[in-house]
Amino acid sequence: MNIFQESCSVLAVFLLFLLQVSQADAEVQVHKAVGDSLDLIANYTKENLEVTWRYKGNEFVEYDKDQIKRVNPSLFLHRLKMYKDNISITIEDLKLQDSGRFSIVATRRSDQLPSKVIVLQVHEPIRDVQIEFNNSWLESKNICEIHLRCLASGDLNPSYSWSGDPVKTGQNQTIELRPAESATVSCTASNTVSTKHTQQTVMCTGKSEGPGVPLGFDLKYLLIAVGVGIVVVVIFAGSLAVFCRWRKRTGQHESEADITVYEDVNTDRTAKKRSESVTKGMSIYETVDDLKVTQNMPQTLYDKINFQRQPAACASASSPYHEVR
Repeated sequence: MNIFQESCSVLAVFLLFLLQVSQADAEVQVHKAVGDSLDLIANYTKENLEVTWRYKGNEFVEYDKDQIKRVNPSLFLHRLKMYKDNISITIEDLKLQDSGRFSIVATRRSDQLPSKVIVLQVHEPIRDVQIEFNNSWLESKNICEIHLRCLASGDLNPSYSWSGDPVKTGQNQTIELRPAESATVSCTASNTVSTKHTQQTVMCTGKSEGPGVPLGFDLKYLLIAVGVGIVVVVIFAGSLAVFCRWRKRTGQHESEADITVYEDVNTDRTAKKRSESVTKGMSIYETVDDLKVTQNMPQTLYDKINFQRQPAACASASSPYHEVR
């Protein structure tokens, strides 16, 4: 009899354990992108049903007596929609900080119904993908090494994959090309909510066969030579400008020290009279000009002619010319 009672007790405990397991929270992982919406539906019959929605353990919506209402108005402000027809709510315009644990707890006549648990993870979608690359020349192998780097904007930790056979993964990639050889590479960045890809054509430019550039001439040396040439031209032009300016100033000082034709004339006119500069005779104008400064001397040509005439011998001996004077 005791054995039978012990067996019944063990069976009851086992059935209770199974019942608790069946009523354990069903946890679901949900991934959403920023800006998406999350639906939290209570799939229960409405008869004598009471439901509460919780976020990180805090109740924010409840359904009771065929009515659904907010309990915490500040939570998901202006982003929460409620529907009593199908006993559900929707959270719109999800943000990164909305990630967390949501639960739907339901009871009927004091009986606990299986709860639902939604673990939400909100991700930033990948918005753009670009490929950066640089070219290095390996003289020992006579090839170019192209170093590639895939960059995605949006999600900070996406997964990367490169086209090829086999497909290569990782953010960085290196390929080898022969001189003048090109290749088109493709990179794909993805996360749980979005995928973006891009492609880029790269060429081995470390070795050139152009005129004036020997084979194996590294591109960086060509750039250095061009830069040095530009510096030399700038220095030469600056030196030439300084020399021309100095030459111009020196010429001006020399012209001030020299005597020009006009300066000779002006100097002679102030240093001595014009008549003294004439070596062969004296003109009428020079004579007039020299004697002009003396008030008692003749001032005109006629004054000059009459000024030195001898006085008449007598009043009756005057001629018609004297009358004209």
